[in-house]
Amino acid sequence: MHDRTNVVPAIEAHEVTSGLRLWWLGGPSYALKSPRTLVYVDPYHSGDRADDPQGFVRAIPNYFVPQTVTRADLVISTHDHVDHCDPDTLRPLYARTAARFAAAPSSAQMMATWGFGAERVQVMAPGTTLAVGDVTLTAYPANDWEDEDAVTLMLESGGVGVFIGGDTLYCDGLDEIGRAHAVDLAVLALGRNRRDIIDAQLYADPAEIARAARALRARKVLPVHWEIWREWVEDPHAVAPHLAGSGTELVILTHGDSLELHPRHDG
Repeated sequence: MHDRTNVVPAIEAHEVTSGLRLWWLGGPSYALKSPRTLVYVDPYHSGDRADDPQGFVRAIPNYFVPQTVTRADLVISTHDHVDHCDPDTLRPLYARTAARFAAAPSSAQMMATWGFGAERVQVMAPGTTLAVGDVTLTAYPANDWEDEDAVTLMLESGGVGVFIGGDTLYCDGLDEIGRAHAVDLAVLALGRNRRDIIDAQLYADPAEIARAARALRARKVLPVHWEIWREWVEDPHAVAPHLAGSGTELVILTHGDSLELHPRHDG
């Protein structure tokens, strides 16, 4: 496990010459870097929430410290839940960098109340595209348990495509995305569904993660989010049996670890 105070400086210092590199920052949060563009996806820095009655008690340390950021070109918020759209995280990024914010409609509404200028916030309703540096985003619908305005996104750069799932559950639209884009990596939220606490499905389970990866025709799938909340922790290794015969590789990272993604012609 890495020294969490050094993760952001290491990301900023790392040179990407082709394709993309992803760093997992714990929970739903990760960074993507191309040769020209540094992107933060659903960055979240919070307190312990130790008194949360529904078990949303943070079980991991913060690996994203917004006050250490000196560069961000694009910041993505897939929906308005606090661990994906947190004012205490996003305000420092807005103030300290010149980043554009690509926000689900629900997230954009929240950002407007925080005084974020409309010139820096792109509302990513399904069908919207956005280019920042050498990165292109395309927004698609999501199947979030609560936020009807949540989105999923395809991020493409240098011949590499990453599906940004936010907290989406499985939905039929994933097959359409898999036909329209070459998905080199699908990043999907996994979690144990504690129906004794909330009688609803909040997260995709291991079988649904595999089903989504198959629908997307993903080369690799990275489960995230599975370890952040104490009562909702799931085992990412449980996805593996459901991927048997699919041709999709399961990737499991530890906090601060990174993954290189090369164009398909590079192997």
